[in-house]
Amino acid sequence: EERMGNNGGDLITPSVGYVNITADEEEDYLHLFSDRKVSSRKSERLSHEDKNQSIKILFRDFCNRTSSHGIPFFRGDSYYGRFTWMAIFLCCLSFFIFQTYWTMSEYLEYRTIIEMQLKFEPAPFPAATVCNLNAFKYSELRQHESIEETFVIYERVIEQSDRLELTKKKNVASSKELDLAIENIIESENKMKRKAEYFFIRNRRQADYHAVFAKCSCMADTDQCVPNRNPLQVNATVCVCFEDASTGDVWPCYASAVWSSRSCSQCSHSRTCIHPDHPNATLPISPQVQCLCQSISHYCVVTPTGEDLMWWNPHNYSVLPITPTVIVEVAEAFGLDELKDKGAITTKTKENLMFLVAALDRETRKNLSYTLDDFVLRCSFNGKDCDMDKDFKLHMDPEYGNCYTFNFNDSVTMKNSRAGPMYGLRLLLNVNQSDYMPTTEAAGVRIVVHEQDQEPFPDTFGYSAPTGFISSFGLKTKVLHRLDEPYGQCSDSFRPDGYIYHEHYSPEGCYRNCFQHLVLRECGCGDPRFPLPSEDHKTCDAKSREERACLSNITNKSGGFYHLQHDCQCIQPCTENVFETAYSAAAWPSVNFKIGTDCPGIFEIFNDSTACTEYYRVNTAYIEIYYEQLNFETLRETAGYTLVNLFSDFGGNIGLWIGFSVITFAELTELFFEVVTFVLYHKPKQLRARQRQKQEEMKKKRGLPSLIHSHLVNKETNPTRKRGHSKIQLEDIKEFDNE
Repeated sequence: EERMGNNGGDLITPSVGYVNITADEEEDYLHLFSDRKVSSRKSERLSHEDKNQSIKILFRDFCNRTSSHGIPFFRGDSYYGRFTWMAIFLCCLSFFIFQTYWTMSEYLEYRTIIEMQLKFEPAPFPAATVCNLNAFKYSELRQHESIEETFVIYERVIEQSDRLELTKKKNVASSKELDLAIENIIESENKMKRKAEYFFIRNRRQADYHAVFAKCSCMADTDQCVPNRNPLQVNATVCVCFEDASTGDVWPCYASAVWSSRSCSQCSHSRTCIHPDHPNATLPISPQVQCLCQSISHYCVVTPTGEDLMWWNPHNYSVLPITPTVIVEVAEAFGLDELKDKGAITTKTKENLMFLVAALDRETRKNLSYTLDDFVLRCSFNGKDCDMDKDFKLHMDPEYGNCYTFNFNDSVTMKNSRAGPMYGLRLLLNVNQSDYMPTTEAAGVRIVVHEQDQEPFPDTFGYSAPTGFISSFGLKTKVLHRLDEPYGQCSDSFRPDGYIYHEHYSPEGCYRNCFQHLVLRECGCGDPRFPLPSEDHKTCDAKSREERACLSNITNKSGGFYHLQHDCQCIQPCTENVFETAYSAAAWPSVNFKIGTDCPGIFEIFNDSTACTEYYRVNTAYIEIYYEQLNFETLRETAGYTLVNLFSDFGGNIGLWIGFSVITFAELTELFFEVVTFVLYHKPKQLRARQRQKQEEMKKKRGLPSLIHSHLVNKETNPTRKRGHSKIQLEDIKEFDNE
């Protein structure tokens, strides 16, 4: 700039690029420029601080001081070196993530392992439930009209099945082969009858057949006839029947027109003979006797010479008028009309009997089956006599009738002093085959070994033992301890709503409970094989086609009560005793074993030791239930993969693949908090500082020339203005600039 004076005046003459000012004005402008320079230096220092506090600097500092492997090489001088180490780290990180996922999946499976421990101490003796394979007494059942009708239908259907079988054989075999087949069938049946009745005493157990007249209902002359129980029945056909003098049973019966008098030479001890026109070459020839033969199945029965046939007297049968038409209708309702196999017919008839008996009241059902005194003849435990009143409890089963549970009281613990059959539970059980139903296919008893507070379920978990044998059941106990959530589902206190059994919860009872409630909802009646929830419900009627069809449809649709999918949550108990059984048998009684001559409990036999022994051999079963060893196994579920295993594997994986440790995680935690602090505190502060700096720079660029120009214009237009006014204006400019 250049000063140009004009007579000492204060006039400033501007030239190109310069401004002429006075000394005082120069001092004011220097003061203003000094404030601007300080502000500029302050802005540069704030920008430097922002640079030091950036996220990039934080991560660079972390790379310099971290204890992890590989990450410090990210800030190397070589670009290719940094890229290579980043690629290696990302590859190892991928392997680590994959193996960690596999490790976590294994942990979340919550698999278990079984720990076995053998304890050498006496285990508590379990409960034992025994039942007769023949659920109800035949003589008692026949007193009920509907049940007697069922047996008549059963016999009728079996006879029809026999005729169909013989007809098929006749169509495919020659006459000679047919005769031989018929003889073999007759002989086989005679052998079975002789074997079953051989050891019975003459007046009670030895079959003794003779021919009798009876009034029957016959479909045709060539069909078997059904004897009428009602002597007042009209329009009946006279027929001739085989009658067993020991039981009063009559079978078979045929119209009198098919019978003829013959001489027979092949007869059995039961007074039945082979037809003389169809002799059996394998049977011995006996002296000829007078007999009466029928031409349908070629049976013959011995008839004393000169004696007239007697009329059959149904003295112990209920009065039941029945006709073939009624038989056909009821057979259809019972589901027997389409069955041909004898086994299927027998099974279906047993089911029908369960339906009919279930409709009776509890006291009547109890009286139909065996009492404790009738069934249990002898009992001892641990070498001591049983208390019959305290040790046994009645259990009524729909399929096996009256069963009796030994050691039912879970508040009393029974233990064996020694192992072996002599010191276990020993029972002598009388089945009394003479009162067996015709639908009972085997003679013996049913045994269930279970916990004291559980339902026995003999139809599912039982073992059968025959008569004439000592059946030994050696036990081994296993105590199971299951894990609850999340490793499994178990509970010792769970009990479904409306549980139909009085005993404690069991999975088997739970499935049956679900099925029974399903049947009640869908059919309006209950399955007679299972208990009802309350007395307000009823069992399905055996003769109702609609109810039987509904029950059958539910069973077929669901596949049985084990396959229910909806509204049935059945879980296992957390603690359970499982009894493994080893079975062995020996003939009972031996030849020299002295039972006695009075046969306790068998009043028909007295002072005949041989007959008494044979009666026991046919009608009784000896049962032994004992521990093979005085120890038991404990099987305990434990976690197969715990949190300790998870952390161990996780630490190994992270150390192997990316070189991290707990210290490294602490460093990462510190870095995380530093980043969060920077984002939440320092970053907003920097943004505000930068905004202020930007505003100051903008004012610096545009504010100073305009202020100078304005000041000069004011001086030119008002040359007489005093200096004080200029200073006040400059202060205003500074204040404005600061704002």
